[in-house]
Order: sequence, then structure tokens, then C-alpha cells
Amino acid sequence: MLEAILLVLLSLGFVLAEVFFPSLGMFGLIAGALILFADIIAFDHGQATGWAFVAAEVVLVPWVVWMGFKLLPKLPFGRRMLLEGPVTPPDGGLPDHAALQGQTGVALTDLRPAGMARLGDERLSVVSLGGLIDENTPIIVVAVEGTEIRVRPHDVERTDDALAATADEDPA
Repeated sequence: MLEAILLVLLSLGFVLAEVFFPSLGMFGLIAGALILFADIIAFDHGQATGWAFVAAEVVLVPWVVWMGFKLLPKLPFGRRMLLEGPVTPPDGGLPDHAALQGQTGVALTDLRPAGMARLGDERLSVVSLGGLIDENTPIIVVAVEGTEIRVRPHDVERTDDALAATADEDPA
């Protein structure tokens, strides 16, 4: 019985080694073989003992893998093995297009209702509020919500109140 317990503990060590050291699965195969031998010895001592070992292994092996992955970034060699995450700018990495409100430009593609437009020196993805806008049509930005830039044809005369009401409309 002591041999089976030692084999299980040794197999858990190999499972942990598989997490820490890239062995192309060799440590995992050794761990699996040790668990198999431990189960054979445990079943020789009785069916209840054998099933108790199997139940313990079903719980312990995933727990050891999980703990290994939790521990790996905290170890000096683990920090050297893992890449750093990307650095996120303070603004969240999203462009701030709020300054485009009221700016005019030209539709570079047909806006059905989405498409590309040139606003100043930038080529941006925009959404039409009034349905289809043909290519090369002058447009004006009426609303900016998050990353969505809403436009309408520029040749349509509207007051500031009507422009604000259009910006609040849902294009769907």
C-alpha cells in the first residue's frame, strides 16, 4: 500500500514537471504510467482501495495542473518563460473621434449604410443615417458614439436642432 501512495505522489511530481518544463508530453506519459501502476497495486489491496485511489487521482491531477499554472508566473524561471501582456494605453486604445463632430468629408465608397469616407486626412469607417449615400458624395458628421461615426449627405440643409435630433435617431 505504501508503494501505491509513493507512486501517486511521484506521478503528481511528474505532472507538475510537465507544467513547468516543456518535455513534449514525456513527463505526462511517465506520470500516466506511474498512476496506472499505483492503481494496479491499490486494486490488489481491494476494490474499495482501488476506487479510492482512482477518485483521489481524478481530483488531485487537475488540481496539481491548476496549481502549477497559478504558481508558474510567480517563479523567476516562470516569468522568463511567459510573455508579458500587451500594454494598454490609458485611453483604452480606442481612437477619440469626438472632434470629428460637424466635420465635412467625402464618401469614398457607397454607404449602404456603412462604408468608408475621407474626413480630413483620415480614411474612416462611417455609418449613414439616411440610408444609401453614393460614392464621392459630400458628407457631414452628425454624431460620434464610441467607435461609430454617423454621417448624412452634406448638401441637405438642416438647422442645428434638426441635426441634434438626427444624431439621436437609431439608424436601424
